[in-house]
Amino acid sequence: MSKSLQRGSQSKFSPLALAILSTFFVGNARAENTVTPQPETAKNLEFDSSFLNVDDQSSVDLSRFAHGSSALPGVYKTALYINSQLVRNTDIEFKMRSDKSVYPCLTREIIKNIAFNYEKLPADFLIPSGNADQCLDLEKKLPQARVTYDTNEQRLDIVIPQIYMLTTARGTVSPELWDSGVPALLLGYNVNGYTSESRGTTYNSLYAGVNAGLNVGAWYLRHNGAYSGSNVGPKKYNTLNTYVQRDIPIIKGRVLMGQSNTLGMLFDTLPFTGIQLASDERMLPESVRGYAPEIRGIARTNARVTVRQGGQVLYETTVTPGEFLINDLYPTGYGGDLEVTVRESDGTQQTFLVPYASVAQLLRPGSSRYSLTMGELRSEILRHNSALYQATYQRGLTNSVTGYGGMQLSQNYYALQVGAAIGTPIGAVAFDATQARMHLGKSTDGPNRHDAAMSGQSYQISYSKMITETNSNLSLAAYRFSTDGYMDFMTAMQTREAVEQGFPADSIWRAKNRLTVTYGQGLPDAWGQLYLSGSVQNYWNKEGTEKQYQMGYNNRYKSVSYGLSVGRSYSSLGSTQTNYLLSFSVPLGRDDQRNIPQLRMDLSHDSSGRYGQQATVSGTGGADNQFSYGVTAMNANQGVGTSGSVNGNYRSPATAMSGTYSTGKGYHSASAGLNGTVIGHTGGLTFTPYTSDTFALIEAKGAEGASMSSYPGVTVDSRGYAVVPYLNPYQMNDIIIDPQGTAAGVELDNTSQKVAPYSGAVVKVKYNARQGTLILINSTYQGEPVPFGANIFDGKGNSVGSVGQGGQLYARVAEDQGRLQVKWGEGGEMQCTVSYVLMPIAKGQTQSQIQTFTSPCTAATSSTFQTSKLAKSDTVSAVNNG
Repeated sequence: MSKSLQRGSQSKFSPLALAILSTFFVGNARAENTVTPQPETAKNLEFDSSFLNVDDQSSVDLSRFAHGSSALPGVYKTALYINSQLVRNTDIEFKMRSDKSVYPCLTREIIKNIAFNYEKLPADFLIPSGNADQCLDLEKKLPQARVTYDTNEQRLDIVIPQIYMLTTARGTVSPELWDSGVPALLLGYNVNGYTSESRGTTYNSLYAGVNAGLNVGAWYLRHNGAYSGSNVGPKKYNTLNTYVQRDIPIIKGRVLMGQSNTLGMLFDTLPFTGIQLASDERMLPESVRGYAPEIRGIARTNARVTVRQGGQVLYETTVTPGEFLINDLYPTGYGGDLEVTVRESDGTQQTFLVPYASVAQLLRPGSSRYSLTMGELRSEILRHNSALYQATYQRGLTNSVTGYGGMQLSQNYYALQVGAAIGTPIGAVAFDATQARMHLGKSTDGPNRHDAAMSGQSYQISYSKMITETNSNLSLAAYRFSTDGYMDFMTAMQTREAVEQGFPADSIWRAKNRLTVTYGQGLPDAWGQLYLSGSVQNYWNKEGTEKQYQMGYNNRYKSVSYGLSVGRSYSSLGSTQTNYLLSFSVPLGRDDQRNIPQLRMDLSHDSSGRYGQQATVSGTGGADNQFSYGVTAMNANQGVGTSGSVNGNYRSPATAMSGTYSTGKGYHSASAGLNGTVIGHTGGLTFTPYTSDTFALIEAKGAEGASMSSYPGVTVDSRGYAVVPYLNPYQMNDIIIDPQGTAAGVELDNTSQKVAPYSGAVVKVKYNARQGTLILINSTYQGEPVPFGANIFDGKGNSVGSVGQGGQLYARVAEDQGRLQVKWGEGGEMQCTVSYVLMPIAKGQTQSQIQTFTSPCTAATSSTFQTSKLAKSDTVSAVNNG
């Protein structure tokens, strides 16, 4: 048996020798070879061992470097690079071929991180050559690929010819890699109780919104509804929709059956019951996400805000006094005004409309969007639901022109629309024309009864432009003109029903002109930002014009933010309301402090002569900002007097809680709420304070307490599960787990994985956690220190450590006792085993130290030490980790 490497200039490598070893072995092997055999010029290379300070040069196996196999077979933590781009950090197993070359075992989990063009790959590319447990040998499946492993950096580089890679925009993920998730039950909830008392009158209400679902395979069942009730009104449960859906990746679309809404890209959004087949832009490169407008308003007290569309409640919440912003509506389409009702604590309420109109739709050449809906109209304001057939199609014709069209059909109605969107140097313009005709039924006018019908046209032009030279943004300008006989689908159905009941056709208003504008202007030299928005609408059969405008100015001076806004509305009856608001906001602390409170001052005035002053202090607290609070004091004239309110929110690991209290002259009110999501799966129930549509279910048994990076407050619960919300469908999402917070001795195989879920999926991401103990073994082999740099493997073949200077073995072990295999070559004379027994840990205590042993490493072919013998002869001690 040959001797091992000698100590110092006799027992360990000198710094110069280490540099030569690192540069010569790794650098040359990497430069000339990959981890697999290369062309003939790179084969059968010999490395001169005289560069090493080795007494017996045969004690080190250098032949494996002739094949570029600088790594021994085993499992290594590796940084995976695809065409020089970092993809992930993970454990990769390296296996040996018959010619002693080593190749990485690329599992399907690893392969899915590579953006292959699967149409160009061999048909059997993803099929292992042997049994299902075997890995994919990339260079055998794809000889043009090159795989290189750098032991110094623990980096695996995979270079793949561009012909086999997707050439679409960065971030595009092949449908082959989309994940439909695991079977799961979902229950999203938003519960809010509200009470107020004003002048001896009590008002109590309860709202409970539910978003429930069941996922089985690629089929997703969804139900959205809400219970609402009060002591002065009816109590009922309202179903928004119930449907089942399934993605069809081959057509980049989705089929939906049940109750839902039309997409509203060309026609107004309509609720229906039936079947829908529609494309989803999120499946495409450079996808366009769903749109919903922001809702801004001013509440005088602790108020209840309800948002409706087409008579259906979409959203309901409690807001504190002052200006409020709602920007988290679920997209319901691109058309159909939103009706916003603000109910104040003193019983008064105000209602206003938020225009919800589409912008110019330009598509890339060759790309398209489509939708096909068949069913019947579903509306609470109609006695009878009519049939609804709708089809729309948009296609990019050239780089600057997109054509689109659609049709709507019912028993007595049709509408045809054609249009085009054009990108010009002065902005994007869309123009369309719609022809509609409605049979109203038998006319009762005159002595002769006859079929009455109305037909007409509607023309719309919209414009959008960002002018960088002047920092101007005309985000939406749309004008629509409709002739006297034109009716959209909903107006036509309401008109026909009115005629059937004996009312004249003019009892339902028919729109004539409508203009909506949103404009922003940045001022030079840090002078701030101006914005303007407004809408004007009139009708053929209704006197007056409805108008509303809002303009404002925002700026910042050092740490002080301030703004001025003016809003004016005109009703069709001629009444006018004007509101003014001046606001200031300043932090109550230094910029380098955490959780700094903010002070906001508001001064308001309206055309009725009311003046008001308001001061609010708000902030957050906790390491993850899980606490938030606000205290508000108000004063107003006209007998309103002084009032105040407090609010607080707490985001626990399981749910989000909120509470408010408000009091003023002659009234007081309070509210409390809960919201979050519960997911049921094969491992039980997992709670999260977040509500979302697409989730990742984390399974990390043994890593309880670990947190999920980028998701404050999401931690692995006591059963080893966590829920990550807000995943982007059809895109790769990085799911990163932070082991900080786990018990001592816990080690994760990897801390980052990627998933590309279907929309609505619950994808399972599993992290393997090992409960291990760090050990340091002073070991010798045949009387000499174990060779520096040797790899250490456990009984399962996993790489658990390496040998440092002076023959010190550093490893993490999972068992209380066992044997470790130390390898510095493939020959039997270049391997040995060492036994260990951990010191017992008292019950209730945790291991916070590195256990140190002194134990010889015996030849692999020899009998190993027995546990009893080791306990008697070896020195066992524990030293502090620091």
